[in-house]
Amino acid sequence: MSAEYTVERRGIKIPVVTVVIFLLNLIGLIYEYSVGENNTVYRFAMYQGALQDGQWIRLFVSAFLHFGIMHFGSNMVCLGMFGLDLENRIGWWRYALIYLIGIIGSGLLINFAGGRGIHAGASGAIWALMTSTLIFNLKNNINPAYALRGIVINLIYSFSAGVSWQGHIGGGIAGLLSALVLTGERK
Repeated sequence: MSAEYTVERRGIKIPVVTVVIFLLNLIGLIYEYSVGENNTVYRFAMYQGALQDGQWIRLFVSAFLHFGIMHFGSNMVCLGMFGLDLENRIGWWRYALIYLIGIIGSGLLINFAGGRGIHAGASGAIWALMTSTLIFNLKNNINPAYALRGIVINLIYSFSAGVSWQGHIGGGIAGLLSALVLTGERK
């Protein structure tokens, strides 16, 4: 393993943390379908006031549950688009920390401004990856268009019916702030 904790097979670097995140989300999806999607999501999804109710586990578990296969698929495509490259650029532990901070930021905004709905999915943490990619690119004089395009498209989508803008914005802000500290010069 290299300093980034990637596995190199035949010249291809495999970002281990991104693979683990994907597998945790896949396990969450399989669990949902084996136990019952509605039962699982309602039992573990975030909602406004969950933390005040002592439901701390929801903060983390909800980030690995999805509202169906399409929701899972779109989040995993975005994880691949932003996660694979970012992990190799900033290293495994910074990447994992940004993802975790994204989960927390997403959950906190949902907890305090989530409205009457329930919220689940990896998108808050993925928003942290998008905003971190933007900050990394700006710090390293890399064209930020790719990250900006993803952020703008997802920002518009975030205010569609049934989408957790709170989760997206909370994760995005958390990623932006953590990237200011955790990302540095290009490797």
